[in-house]
Amino acid sequence: MKKFIILFIPLFVLYFQDLKGINGIPYIANYTKIDYSAAGQNWSVSTSKEGNVYFANSKGLLCYNGNQWQLLPISEKKHVRSVMCNPLDGRIYIGSFEEFGYFEKDIYGVFNYKSLSKSIQNYTFHNDEIWSIVICDNKIYFRSFSSYFVYDGENIKAIQSPEVIVFFKNWNEKLYAYHQNVGLSILNNDQFELILPSAKLNRDNAVGILPYNHNTYIIPTIKNGLFVFNGKDCLPWKNEVNEELKNANINQVEITKDTCYIIGTILNGVYAINRSGKLIWHINSVTGLQNNTILGVACDNENDLWLGLDNGVSFIKNNSRIRFLNSFNRDIGSVYSALFKDDYLYLATNQGLFFCPSNGQDNNIQLIPHMSEQAWDLSLIDNQLICGHNLGTFDIIGKNAFLLSGTRGATSIRKATINNQEILVQSTYTYLNIYRKNALGKWEFSHVVDDFMQPVRYIEVDAQGNIWASHFYKGLYKIRLSKDLRHAEEVSFYYPLDSENPRGNINVFMVKGRIVFSDGKKLYTYDDQKESIVSYQYIENLDAELKDIIRMIPVDNDIYWIICSSEFILADIKGKTVKIKQRIPFSGLYGSLPDNNESVIPLNGGKSIFCLDNGIAIGYEPYNSTLFKTEKKIIIEKIQASGQSGVMLLPLKNINPKQISHKWNNLYFQVAYPYDPGENARYQYKLSGLDEDLTELISESFRKYDRLSPGSYTLEVSALDNLGNKLSTQTYSFEIEPPFYASNAAFILYILLGMCILAFGYLYVKRHIVRRVEKIKRQQDKLRQEENEKREKEIIRLKNEKLEDELTFKSKELASSTISIIKKNEVLLEIKEELSVQKEKLGTQFPNKYYDKLVRLIDTNLSSEDDWSIFQTNFDRIHENFFRNLKASYPELTPNDLKLCALLRLNMNTKDIANLMSITVRGVEVARYRLRKKINLPSHKNLVEFLIEFK
Repeated sequence: MKKFIILFIPLFVLYFQDLKGINGIPYIANYTKIDYSAAGQNWSVSTSKEGNVYFANSKGLLCYNGNQWQLLPISEKKHVRSVMCNPLDGRIYIGSFEEFGYFEKDIYGVFNYKSLSKSIQNYTFHNDEIWSIVICDNKIYFRSFSSYFVYDGENIKAIQSPEVIVFFKNWNEKLYAYHQNVGLSILNNDQFELILPSAKLNRDNAVGILPYNHNTYIIPTIKNGLFVFNGKDCLPWKNEVNEELKNANINQVEITKDTCYIIGTILNGVYAINRSGKLIWHINSVTGLQNNTILGVACDNENDLWLGLDNGVSFIKNNSRIRFLNSFNRDIGSVYSALFKDDYLYLATNQGLFFCPSNGQDNNIQLIPHMSEQAWDLSLIDNQLICGHNLGTFDIIGKNAFLLSGTRGATSIRKATINNQEILVQSTYTYLNIYRKNALGKWEFSHVVDDFMQPVRYIEVDAQGNIWASHFYKGLYKIRLSKDLRHAEEVSFYYPLDSENPRGNINVFMVKGRIVFSDGKKLYTYDDQKESIVSYQYIENLDAELKDIIRMIPVDNDIYWIICSSEFILADIKGKTVKIKQRIPFSGLYGSLPDNNESVIPLNGGKSIFCLDNGIAIGYEPYNSTLFKTEKKIIIEKIQASGQSGVMLLPLKNINPKQISHKWNNLYFQVAYPYDPGENARYQYKLSGLDEDLTELISESFRKYDRLSPGSYTLEVSALDNLGNKLSTQTYSFEIEPPFYASNAAFILYILLGMCILAFGYLYVKRHIVRRVEKIKRQQDKLRQEENEKREKEIIRLKNEKLEDELTFKSKELASSTISIIKKNEVLLEIKEELSVQKEKLGTQFPNKYYDKLVRLIDTNLSSEDDWSIFQTNFDRIHENFFRNLKASYPELTPNDLKLCALLRLNMNTKDIANLMSITVRGVEVARYRLRKKINLPSHKNLVEFLIEFK
């Protein structure tokens, strides 16, 4: 640790030599309990090596990682009184009422708390509140007022103290303690040895111990200020703030990495004091803090400060060469110009011209009488302070303003030599003003230039005496004055400077004695030989990064402030070489720049003024440098996977690609980069395997990917500053496993299943073929059978046709036979009748015996049973046992009835039937009627049709 002190002494000297005569305070960021969603009181502060900040809050452990706030409550919702980050094991040790332990992140990035106080053996707490935690000699010391507890990583030992312990402090791996009413002690062999009695501190309680130089320390006390202790003598430290500190009640002290003493008080905020005892800055509720009571102080890796307040949290950008003057007693508006002169700070704003005594250290800023309205410009020319104002031009002397010119809207003024006459040329809303020196050597108004009347914002005069004036809104003028400087003999207007890049405002300035113009995109100059405006290549070709230059303001012959579209650049221009000394992004001024009025004013001693809203910032060369710049790393804070089954956390360590089941293929990544408040780190994401390029710069510190397909992925996330410079990159590789149906096991199963399917398919096909063959065989048998049946049917049909033909033939034969019988009977009847006629004619001539014999013969043939038997046989054969079936159905039928039925079935008419039956026609009708009765045939039914249809 001694080496540490020796190493930083030269840095300390250089640093505070640069800050000698500093004005203003560092940038401050305040956080309320609404911002971080916890209690107002923050009792202790500690920072980790990763850049995270932890606060002992009245509701738990409060964490800030640069992106999000997180509150970690402990058991029984107790408050946390003390906190200490151990850089060795990464644990966050905390102390509370009768409780102490540590928080530690698991592999998923989740803080888990382990209580150490619960494992203490043979000790009963006596209202012990752990007020501070100190690491010394690889042991953790938890201090209450009446006891302290030592944790060596395995065991905890409790030690009671007979006196109240006010503080513990580790310095050079030695543990210092202050016991109330006893004094300052040092721990040797587990025993405290008194080295400074409390009487030498006027019996006041010391609150810490700070290194001063070799074997000499600063002892801060609550009410008696700061003492210097060299091991023997202890005397009050005589400096410019010690008396003030006595009335502020010192509560917390810290030493920064550049050995600056930070004193936190109960009543008056926080002080920064250098090794000489000189006040560097003092911040309280008047100058920017939200609360005057400082409960905790911590210096982070970049030498910036975090304060735990009685109500809120504050950040102080200590490691910056920019200081702010903006905590005035009133709102002054947007600052357009500012200068220091004769112990006064003058500010030209849109509300008027203001002054502040003590170079701005006095916050009681005042408006110079009658100087309200817009003030445009402050110029110190030959030690004469001239203000360009909306009401005219004024000579400023102390707190008073004296009118030089009544031409309204004086905007800018330049000293020049035109036509061998030394003058001041001033632009206004209307005319050009000319000033000359009077007999006393002071500048006074001479006249306005005739023949030119335009609103002009900036002017410059080149070596040939040409006046270049940039119009407020559009275009550029070149003005050549007459010999008496009263008339504009020649006026040329230029707009646009580039036909491919037409823009409204054009700025004019001098670079290395040459007139240069800017339209906000490119630089131009005037070519005397060509008498035209041409592209100015001197800067742009040397450094491609210097784009979108708006204005250039000389600091000296070689050093220039270059105002670009998003940053201030301090450049050293020598010959054809441009060396960038410093870049200050507009965001480095924490959003305080007025719109469209980015202005920087060089001062003597390597200082510059940046004009802000309601104040100014003062930069000290090298501007915004960081003596203790550390390499911050972007950290993956949480990886969350979700799916239909819910949500789960994934391990953060990326030793091997994480295998993630396909059902958890919605991934959420949360990252953190511990950037300073006021800065705006932005992020770029790229998921290799899904994205082809990095995303656009976004402010969200999280990224979600939904429904990722199976495959290997690598997340690349980068933190970038406002200028697009990459600050840190982190990667995380993982693999989304395919679903089971697409896994290797599934493919093996598919192969086995495929083989089974093939085997089954083979057997199935084989069986199918067999069945098919059998089916085909059955079909063929069936076809053969059907063919046979068809042939049989055809044969039957043919037989039937033959039978029908035979039947038809037989019927015809039967009909012919019947007709023959009828004809025979008719012939026999005619013969019989002829015999009767001949008998009557012949009488006895024709003997009776012959006549009778012939008649008997004829009658015998008319009623021959042989003919009927033949008819009946043939009829029955043709009509399938007609008689038998008819007799069976109607047993009452007589032979004559059957004979009549047969003749009716043959559809014979009544006359023929009468002839065949040897009866009269009337006899046939009677026989028909009787037949209907016997077969019980309804009257509506035709007898012939019934007999034809009868089977």
